[in-house]
Amino acid sequence: MKIITQLNLFEDHEMGDLEKILTVLDGLPETNLFQCLEERRRHGRRDYSVQSYFIAYVSKFILQLETDQQLIRHLNMNSQLRQICGFETHGVKLKNGTRKLVHAPSKSAFSRFIQDLVELCPDIEYWVQSGVSGLYELLPDFGKELALDGKLIESYATPYGQKKKKDKRSDLDADFTCKERHGKNGYVKKENYYGFRCHLIVDAHYELPITWEVTPASKGEQTVAKKMISHLSEKVLDRAQYLMADRGYSGEPLQHLLEDADILPIIDAPHRWKEEETRQYLDTDIVYNQSGQVFWVDDQCEEIELLYKGYDKSCDSLRYGFHPQYQDDRIFRLKRSFEPIIFNKVGRASQKFKRQYKKRTSVERVNGRLDRDFRFENHTIRGLKKMRLAISMSFLVIIGFALAKLKTGNQAHLASWVV
Repeated sequence: MKIITQLNLFEDHEMGDLEKILTVLDGLPETNLFQCLEERRRHGRRDYSVQSYFIAYVSKFILQLETDQQLIRHLNMNSQLRQICGFETHGVKLKNGTRKLVHAPSKSAFSRFIQDLVELCPDIEYWVQSGVSGLYELLPDFGKELALDGKLIESYATPYGQKKKKDKRSDLDADFTCKERHGKNGYVKKENYYGFRCHLIVDAHYELPITWEVTPASKGEQTVAKKMISHLSEKVLDRAQYLMADRGYSGEPLQHLLEDADILPIIDAPHRWKEEETRQYLDTDIVYNQSGQVFWVDDQCEEIELLYKGYDKSCDSLRYGFHPQYQDDRIFRLKRSFEPIIFNKVGRASQKFKRQYKKRTSVERVNGRLDRDFRFENHTIRGLKKMRLAISMSFLVIIGFALAKLKTGNQAHLASWVV
C-alpha cells in the first residue's frame, strides 16, 4: 500500500516493534478508503493527512494499546512512531496570542477521525475481504477446511436498564445472553453475559479469518451462521470442502445448507439420550447410539461394532461392515434420512471425522488472539458500530501481516503477528 512514510536515511532504522507497522502497511492491498475519508473531512485546520491518522490507528492495534488516549501519549513520547505516521512537530497559535508546539493530534481531533472511520466500516470490511482474496490466489490450499465459532465479547459499560438514555457510560447496542456449559453426569452451568458476539469463519489450517459478523450477544449462533454461509462468495464455496463447528451449531437446517453447497459438515452432535442408550435402525438387527457408533446384534444379543466403510452418494446412505476378524463380507447401508444428524456424511465414529473435528480448535486460537493480542478482554468500546470497526481493524492487521510474509516467501505461522 502506497501510504508508507519515507524514513530519513540518516537515522537509525532499527525500530523493533515499530517495524511491524511498516510490514502490515506494506502487505495490505490498495484501497479507495482514504478518498472517502477526504470527502467526509470537515472544514478547519488540516495539520495532518488522513493517511497519518489511519497509520496511527493501525499502530494502536499493533502496539497493543487499549485506548486512544494511550496512543496519543505514545505519539507525544515516541518520535520514531510519529515519523512512521507522518506527524511533524509544528507550532500552533493560541487564542491568547502565544504559540504552542504540537507533536501529535489532540484527543478531540482523533475522536472525530474515528467517527468518520466508524461510518466507513463497510469499506474497511471490503478492504479485508480483498486481502482474503489475495490469500486465495497465493495459497492453493487456503479455504479448503473451514472452522466456525461464535465469540462472546463482554461489554464493561453500564447496562441501560429500564431507561434507554444515550449516555457514553452505557451501551445501548449490547444486550444479555445466557450460555450453558455442560459437564459430566448431566451437570449444566449457566453463565450470563452482557455485550456482543463475533461470529467467525476461519481457515482451519492457516488460522486466518475468512468472514465474520458482529452482533449483540443475544443473536443465536445458528441463525447468524446460516446467514453467513448463504452469503459466502463463489470463490469460498468452490474451494471449501469441510466446515468444523461445535455442538452449538448442530441442526438439520444448517446441515442441509452446507450439504447443498457441497461442504461436508463436521459438527459435534449434542448428547440428548442416556449415555448407554441405543436405538434400533428400522426393523433390522442393527442398533446405533448418539455418538454415531453402529452395532450388529447377533443371536446371543451381543453387540458387535461395525466399521464405517464410507458414504454411498447414489442412495445417500452410510456403508458399514464387519471387522476382518469376523470373516463376514456383508455391507449394510443406513439411510441418512432416518437420522440425518447422527448419520452424518462422514461417519461420526470414523477416524476421519475425529481427525477433522480436532481442527476446529483453530477458530478457538483465533478467538484467543483477539482477547490476548488485541486486548478485547479489557476494552473500552461502546456501541455496535465501534465494535465492528475494532474487529475489522484487528482482522485487517492479521491479513496485512500474513500477506507481507507471503511476499517474502514465508508461509510459516502466517497467523502470528506478534514476533
